[in-house]
Amino acid sequence: MLLRAAEVSERVRRWYESFEFHRVYHQLHDFCSVDLSNVYFDVLKDRLYTSAPNSRARRSAQTAIWRIGEALVRLLAPLMSFTAEEVWSFLPQISGRSESVHLAYFPEANDIFAATPDPACATLRSDFDSLLAVRDEALRPLEKARQEKLIGSALEAAVTIHAPESLYKLLERYRQELRFLLIVSAVEVVHAAAGNGNAPLHVEVTKAPGKKCERCWNYSVHVGEDARYPSVCERCLAALKEIEQN
Repeated sequence: MLLRAAEVSERVRRWYESFEFHRVYHQLHDFCSVDLSNVYFDVLKDRLYTSAPNSRARRSAQTAIWRIGEALVRLLAPLMSFTAEEVWSFLPQISGRSESVHLAYFPEANDIFAATPDPACATLRSDFDSLLAVRDEALRPLEKARQEKLIGSALEAAVTIHAPESLYKLLERYRQELRFLLIVSAVEVVHAAAGNGNAPLHVEVTKAPGKKCERCWNYSVHVGEDARYPSVCERCLAALKEIEQN
């Protein structure tokens, strides 16, 4: 998402220079409503709510949100001057920061990404374009399962992705992240049955096994295994132990 924010920033800066303010507005509006609200924040909530406060996963998410917020408030300042100034006053007062957002420069790509993107970033961007396309495909059967009362919410679901060869290796590489991307309790990736040519992507939805964790609301067969915390899953148990140690 930092790469995506950097791309947005570069485009917005060019459009400001050519006085194409309508394009600035539409780009920032779409980025906030589609990329951030519909996808990124939706996926990130679980990590922010359930990970230990000082865990790397949670702190990296907070850092990413802060960098994106810093970029957006600067890019929006010419259009929403008073609101941007108010937001600026609540952001962390880091060393060397301008007193007013209107004294700050527009963000450079490396201000957002904190480094010069290398060739591996292009691969990462391509991977997540494909993963988000798979997510869009999975949302349809999940919604159908809700309508048919098989599940109440997506976290009650376990998903099996029948992937063609062109996608199987990619999904295997990100297997551990898929359940969070789809906001379900379990994901399995299998080879799609090939017929004539390459089989299409197919997603099956079933009821997730196990019990509901009262802390993260995911379903797990390991809920109840710990005597001290009998109502939480193995992931929340690890987070609680990390919290206790700190």
